[in-house]
This record gives sequence, C-alpha cells and structure tokens, in this order.
Amino acid sequence: MDAYLLDTNLVSVLYDAGRPNHHAVRTTIADLDAGAPQLVSAVTIAELRFGLALSRAAGRPLSHIEACIEKAEEHPLAEIGRHTAEAFAHVKSSVALQRLDVRRRIPRWVEGWADHVTAAMLQIDENDLWIAAQAVERNLVVVTGDTDFVQIIGAAVPELRVLRV
Repeated sequence: MDAYLLDTNLVSVLYDAGRPNHHAVRTTIADLDAGAPQLVSAVTIAELRFGLALSRAAGRPLSHIEACIEKAEEHPLAEIGRHTAEAFAHVKSSVALQRLDVRRRIPRWVEGWADHVTAAMLQIDENDLWIAAQAVERNLVVVTGDTDFVQIIGAAVPELRVLRV
C-alpha cells in the first residue's frame, strides 16, 4: 500500500471549501487507498504559518488559514533530518543537471533558475525541492495540484512518484 505526502498547494485547497478545485481535491483524497498514511511535511506547516503571519500583518481574515493549519496538523508530520538532506542534494542537483547549463554560474536561489534551452523560469521554489526530497527519502507519493512539480521536478527525478490533481 502506498503512503502519501500532501503538497502545500493541495493542503491549502483541501481545507478551504472556497478555493477553486476544492471538490476535485477532496474527491482525489477520498479515492486514495483506504487506511493509507497521508503525511504533511513540516515544510507545508511552515509555509501555511508564513501565510498566516503575512495575512495577520495585512489585516486580512485569518479564520480560514487557521482552520487549514489546524486540519493539516492532524496529519502525521514528515520531518526533515539527515537522510532528507541527502535526498535534497540529489533532487536539487538532478533538477539543475537537467535544466541548467552547469558550466555557467548557477543562481544561488532556485527561484531564479531558468531553463538552459527555453530561458523560461522554472517556477519552482526551494520548498518544493524539500517536499520532493522527503518523498524520495521515504518512498512516498506526492499528491499535488502543481503542474511544475510534475513537469520540472518529477521529470528530473525518475524515482519521485507524483499524483497530480
């Protein structure tokens, strides 16, 4: 039986009925193997809490974000450790080797990476790579609504299993 790692964008839609695609996400989660573990990354909790802090500072409504965090924290937590760091190095270097001209200086921040053929920005961030690393480390299936996660990271890391909603 597979175990699943729910990506941040999926969690934020799953627990907010007002979001577009909410029904499709709920249906996908309901169709997963009954009793299969559904983990949430510590990275996801951090991203949600970051969004809460910004919304609070901007004076925006908070109840839906707080409810999302509360529901996300009910899931088993995938933490980051030494083995995750090894998997992260593998994931990040695999994406770099596939998408960048490594003979040139590579921008430090992955958010600044552009494809060496098309010059298009990759549209991934460091947190996506950490979540992918956790999935590779633990042989989890990442459940995501993020096309770039599949097309960029998944294409570079063949052992990464991704279910796109």
